[in-house]
Amino acid sequence: MTLPRWSRELLRSILHLTGDAAAVLLAFYLAYELRFSCAWFRELVPMQGEDPGWSHWRGFLLTIVPLWVLFFASICGLYTKNFRNRFDRFLTITQGAFLGTGVTLVAAFLYSRLGYSRLMILLACPFAIATLSISQGIVLWFDGLLASLETSRPMLLVGGGKVSDLVRDTVLSRQPNRQVIELPNVPSPEEILALSKDKNISEVVLVNTNIDRKRVIAVAETCENEKLGFRMIPDLLELRLGEIQMDESLGLPAYRLQHTQMTRTNFAAKRAFDLIFSSTVLILLAPVLILIAILIRIDSTGPALFTQARLGYRGNPFNAFKFRTMVLDAEKKLEDVKRESNNQGGGFFKSKNDPRITAVGKWLRRFSLDELPQFFNVFIGSMSVVGPRPLALKTGEMDLLVENFGSTAKKRVNTMPGITGLWQVSGRSDISAEERFKLDMFYIEHWSLGLDLEIILRTVPAMVSGKGAY
Repeated sequence: MTLPRWSRELLRSILHLTGDAAAVLLAFYLAYELRFSCAWFRELVPMQGEDPGWSHWRGFLLTIVPLWVLFFASICGLYTKNFRNRFDRFLTITQGAFLGTGVTLVAAFLYSRLGYSRLMILLACPFAIATLSISQGIVLWFDGLLASLETSRPMLLVGGGKVSDLVRDTVLSRQPNRQVIELPNVPSPEEILALSKDKNISEVVLVNTNIDRKRVIAVAETCENEKLGFRMIPDLLELRLGEIQMDESLGLPAYRLQHTQMTRTNFAAKRAFDLIFSSTVLILLAPVLILIAILIRIDSTGPALFTQARLGYRGNPFNAFKFRTMVLDAEKKLEDVKRESNNQGGGFFKSKNDPRITAVGKWLRRFSLDELPQFFNVFIGSMSVVGPRPLALKTGEMDLLVENFGSTAKKRVNTMPGITGLWQVSGRSDISAEERFKLDMFYIEHWSLGLDLEIILRTVPAMVSGKGAY
């Protein structure tokens, strides 16, 4: 059995709308049961007045539930966004639940000031986050099953490079069985006609426009005559992928370069998260920090903390805190160690058998405990919890990166350096300098709060395993 693409999209939309409406209704019912039917909760928070009964809420919710779904669809874009990971989807659900709860409180006050329990409405919020997440997960799982039954004609993808790879991966993630025919060069109109007959292609996607304009027009006209879809992605994206936005302020469609530096809203959200997370970690791990400092002092001569000048946000230098894992005057011996062994390249320096590392320092590095004092840097605002590793100033790491990877390396200062990042949870020091650089660039160009949460959750297993740490 095969399904046309439109039927799958229609069914997914219907399931999302009905499933999420049922999820919101279920959340309110669970909140009602908790507030009015659970004896232990009523003892914890005594009721004022009598239980109005579930029937009292049903008419009110017939108006409120559609409003929640409307907010998810219009304001939050839950059904139209292309989420990069499940954490971004979860944050969007949370945003919509908070928004829906606020509107429900206002509506309840206006409709009947004392007729609806405000506590119950607040309790519905965490229930809604859970039920909506389950609803979304079930629909997406079912949609994945339908994808294997979907029938789609092949696509002709012309060009190559990372933009072409992104297009292909996106298409196959949504339509796993669809055939993507790739050509490095733009075919002639005659070749397109032949492919249309032999391969039954449905559309042509051109990702390399560095060709004669007449050739592009000829291909577009051929597609129009043969009722084939035609889409074109400018090669500007090849150079600045992730920074292009559509701009129609001039009266015509135009592409605008969006710098990788975060918007004020995103920066404020990231900073708020950093403050809460870093203060919590510092309070909870205070005994551990004190114990590590004592062990370092017992193991070797010198202070427990070590500071090093690093390159920070917008190129401003700052002092990064770390637990000392090397002998005193280790930086003076750096050139000797570099000559003997360097397991990295491209501006990064790492040595598996660095003779300057102390006995306690070896274990601290293995489990990344030497980085814990950098939460003080996060708290004062010179670092973030997640971001590219801060580059050392004395060793000229930025200059070496520019030398090896070009001026693109300067994008690293467009975001706050972090304690952990993509390459730290993808193999740590065992991955090559090229891969580390690519992962840093991907993070900078595709930042989201959901991506930060995913990296943080993946950091703990990476620390415990100790793989790639030296």
